[in-house]
Amino acid sequence: MSRRIPGVSGPHAEATLVTGGAPVAAAEVAVVLVHGRGGTAEGLVRLADEFYRSGATLLAPGAVRSTWFPAPHEAPVSANEPALTSAADCVASAVDVARDAGVPPERVVLVGVSQGGAVVAEFLRRRPRRFGGAFVASAALPGEDLDSREAEAVEGVERDGDGPLAGTRIALVSSEDDPYVPPDRVRATARVFERAGAVVECRIDPGDGHGLSDATMGRIGERIEGLLGDG
Repeated sequence: MSRRIPGVSGPHAEATLVTGGAPVAAAEVAVVLVHGRGGTAEGLVRLADEFYRSGATLLAPGAVRSTWFPAPHEAPVSANEPALTSAADCVASAVDVARDAGVPPERVVLVGVSQGGAVVAEFLRRRPRRFGGAFVASAALPGEDLDSREAEAVEGVERDGDGPLAGTRIALVSSEDDPYVPPDRVRATARVFERAGAVVECRIDPGDGHGLSDATMGRIGERIEGLLGDG
C-alpha cells in the first residue's frame, strides 16, 4: 500500500510512502525503511520480511526516480541541496505518521541502506532526539568535512552523555573494502553521534560487502523484538 508523503516540499514533494506489516493505527513499534540509490521502497519492505516481528508497522518513503540526492555523499552538502533537505523531510514525515498514530519516536527504529543510510544519518543530525534505534548500513554522513560536522553536533552540548541523541542506539555497519564508503568516513560519522550523546556501535566487517547483511538484519529484528517486549 502506498500514498503520497504529506508535508514534504522540494525535489521529493511527489514522493510516496509504502507501508507494510501491522496497520499503523494498531502498531506498537514503527520501522522507517530508507532505500538506497536505484532501490525502491517496495523492495526494502519485501526485504524486511527477514527481520519483521508481529506488532510492528513498516513505513518506507520512496525517493523520486529512486535517487535521494544527486552528488556523491562526500561532496559538500551544498552540492546535494535542496534534495538532501527534501529527503530528510521524507524521513521526518514518516516518523510523524507513526507519532500521529500513537507510536512515539522512542518506539521508532530507523533503517537506512547505502544512500538511504546517508539520509538517515543526516536526519538524525538535523533532528536529534531519542529514537528507538537506528541502523545505518554501508553509509556515512554526507558532507566534505565531517570534522566540522562533528563540531556542529556538539555545539552547546555537555560532554556527559546527555546530548540530544541521548539513549538512542545507533549501529553503523560497513565493510573494510566497501566500494563506495571508506571506513574512515563511517568512523567519523560514529564520532559525530557519540559526541551528540548516542550509544554508538561502529562495526567494520572484513570484505567488500555493501548493503544489509544477514547479521545486521538479525540485529534489526532483535531491536524490534526488544521494543515490543518493553511495550
